[in-house]
Amino acid sequence: MKNILKSLTLLLLVVTFSCSNNDSRFSDNPESGWVQFDSPADATYFNEAIIAEGITSIEVPVSFTAPVNKSDLVVSYDVVNVNGNASEVISTGNSVTFAANTNTALNPLTLNIDLDALGANIFTNYEFDIVLTGTNRSTVNVGVDGDESFATSYRVSMSAPCQNATIAGGMYSVYTEYGFHDFLPDYSTATIDMEVVDNGDGTYFVTDLSGGLYSQGPYVAAYGTDDTAFDAVFFTVCDNITWENQNDPWGTAVPQADGVNMVDTTNGTFTISWFCNGYGENGVSVYTPL
Repeated sequence: MKNILKSLTLLLLVVTFSCSNNDSRFSDNPESGWVQFDSPADATYFNEAIIAEGITSIEVPVSFTAPVNKSDLVVSYDVVNVNGNASEVISTGNSVTFAANTNTALNPLTLNIDLDALGANIFTNYEFDIVLTGTNRSTVNVGVDGDESFATSYRVSMSAPCQNATIAGGMYSVYTEYGFHDFLPDYSTATIDMEVVDNGDGTYFVTDLSGGLYSQGPYVAAYGTDDTAFDAVFFTVCDNITWENQNDPWGTAVPQADGVNMVDTTNGTFTISWFCNGYGENGVSVYTPL
């Protein structure tokens, strides 16, 4: 009986040793691993804020993971332009190093910003990708094959402030569709020629913001309005049109909150959606250069 027990014990030891040798975990290289960008792998900066705050560098963290790291790991990368030429305003190296004996770490690569150059190019949008390209160790990969969640590209956007759209002074054909006035459904639309005056200070003047209702339409006979009843000054903010402290004879006139008030910089047309707080007159006027 004892001989049988000894034989069983020896058999179990052989089986156990054999299973241990076949366990793939013991055959993996403990110096294998990967590098990546942590999510979110993008960031947006604003040129005005960078200059105002005197930011001279941006750090982009790179993550490294491996069980064992016996020597310095060097990770190479490229800067790939998407919009604009990033080299006009930033300088950087082409690699970042993880020191030996750091097996799980974040180590930033640095983008140095030339504030004078950025100031000269403040109205330029810069968008570029930092792309990890490789390491100096065959056992450490860039990302993880087949898994896009291990980001190997990091997008940096440096956004320009908008330039206020300019409107050419001169004669325009103005087409207006009215949403409300006292004589609808008659005079539901109007087309008139009107001059837009460039005041030279970023503002513009028109004699009748209503597009004809107050200067040529039924309000002339009914209420005695004329060219001066609803003249207005407006200005642009980026591509948008707005104004302050403008009035018709019965109250303030404001941009429609949900209306279109903007310049089409491709063809010089612009649209004004106006609303009168006194009695609710409103309309949408499209200005086309003549």
